[in-house]
Amino acid sequence: MRVRFASSKMIRIALSAFAALSILWASSIRAEEKDQLSYPELGITTSSLIIHPSIGYWWGRTGLRFTGMYLNRDHHEFHLNIGYGLYDSEKVQHSINLLTSWVAGSDPGADYRYGATGIAYSLNYKGFFLELGLARPWRDDLGNLANDPVVPCGYWGYIHRFRPE
Repeated sequence: MRVRFASSKMIRIALSAFAALSILWASSIRAEEKDQLSYPELGITTSSLIIHPSIGYWWGRTGLRFTGMYLNRDHHEFHLNIGYGLYDSEKVQHSINLLTSWVAGSDPGADYRYGATGIAYSLNYKGFFLELGLARPWRDDLGNLANDPVVPCGYWGYIHRFRPE
């Protein structure tokens, strides 16, 4: 019990420090940015389980992205992100996202079927997209995440941002 409590306390401290540093970094780079633009984005991303399409829209600093694919009952993955843009230029975009994921699939030696919510950092550099984060499972249909207070989450691929010129 002590190990689980210590690891969850460490995770809370790490996530709090990450959020505080992100806010400080965002406030320091705001002066460099030009006008806040609204634009759609469209792409193909992948995680360790499946390749899926991604569609999103940014309203200034706030964005919404849906990514996912359903192959069959035992193999699907969906992510819904609400993002806050830390920096957005013609070539690069940094954002911090609140995400919710629904995952069903398998790795060698383990099957997964869970829902999780967490926080992630995403980077889009000239279309190359990378998102990494941690999520807390709130639903575990198979019971194999009972000892995991958080699970890693993320995906990578190509997302084109249709920014106006």
